[in-house]
Amino acid sequence: MSLRHSALSSLLALAVLAGCGTTAPADSEAPANAPPAAEESFSLPEARPLEPLSAPAVITEGRAPAENYDLPPSLADPRYNAEGWIHGGVVGFLAEAPESGAAFYAAPYQANGESPALIRWGDSLAEFDWDFLTPRTILPRMDCFDADGDWEDELIVICYTGSGTGVSIEELHILEKGPDGTLTDYAFPESIWQEEVPKLFGTAELGGRTFAMLGHELVEFSHEGLDLEKPSSGMIAGFSTEDWGGLRFRGAFCLSPPDSAAPCYVAETSVAVRYRDGVFTLQDFHLYSYDQ
Repeated sequence: MSLRHSALSSLLALAVLAGCGTTAPADSEAPANAPPAAEESFSLPEARPLEPLSAPAVITEGRAPAENYDLPPSLADPRYNAEGWIHGGVVGFLAEAPESGAAFYAAPYQANGESPALIRWGDSLAEFDWDFLTPRTILPRMDCFDADGDWEDELIVICYTGSGTGVSIEELHILEKGPDGTLTDYAFPESIWQEEVPKLFGTAELGGRTFAMLGHELVEFSHEGLDLEKPSSGMIAGFSTEDWGGLRFRGAFCLSPPDSAAPCYVAETSVAVRYRDGVFTLQDFHLYSYDQ
C-alpha cells in the first residue's frame, strides 16, 4: 500500500516520540558500572514536492519504403500474423487503429531483427527502423487521438522491445503527419526513465523498517542486504493510453545488493505523460507496492 503525506506525518511523529524520554534530574547519579545510555535517533529525509521532468523527443523522419510491398488486407488473416510473418516470408500485419485508417506492418522477417516497420496512416506509408518484437511475441499497440491539444490527431504506437527475467521494456512513438503526407516519429527518450526519474528516488530507515520514497509518498519493503544509496529504474518501462486520450508511464523503483547489478524491485511508479511541441513531460508521480 502506498503511504501518502498523512502517513509520512504519522511516521515523523512516531520518530519524535521514539527519540523522546524522561530526563534524569541533574543531581541523580547513574551506577558506576552502568553502560552509557544509547541515544536512538530516528529520522526520515524531508519530503519534497516533485517538479515535472521534461526532455525533447527523439525525432526521426519516415522514409519511403525500400520496396513496393504487397500489404496484407486483413489483420485477421493468420498468414500475416506474427507467427505467419516469422515463418512465411511475408509482410506481417501486426496492429491497427481501424477508425483512423492506420496499420502497423512489418517488412519480411529477417533473423537479425532488422526488419523495418511499415506504418500506414490513411494515404501515407512510411518505413522506420524500430525494435518491435521480442521472443515473447508481444505485438505493438496503436491508437489515434489529439495528444498535444492542437486539434489535430497524432498516431500513438507502443512497441514491446525488451523481455526476460526482471526485464519488461516498451517504447512510445508519437507520429505526426505533415501537410504533404510525410510521417515524423517523435519517440519518448529512454534517458528520462533510465537517468532522470531515479534522481527523484530516495530511501529511509525508521525503527528497523525500510521505505522507498518518491516525493511525499512512501512504500515499505522488506528486502535486506540492498544498497540503499543507489536506486534505479531497473529494466521496467511501460506505456498505456487512457480512455480520455491521455498517456501514462509505468516504471519501477529498483535497488541492488552492493557490488552487484542484480535488480531487486521494491516499488512501482506511475506517471502522467504529456506531449507538446516535440517535448515529453512527466508529471503527477505516484509510488506503489511492487506486486508481481
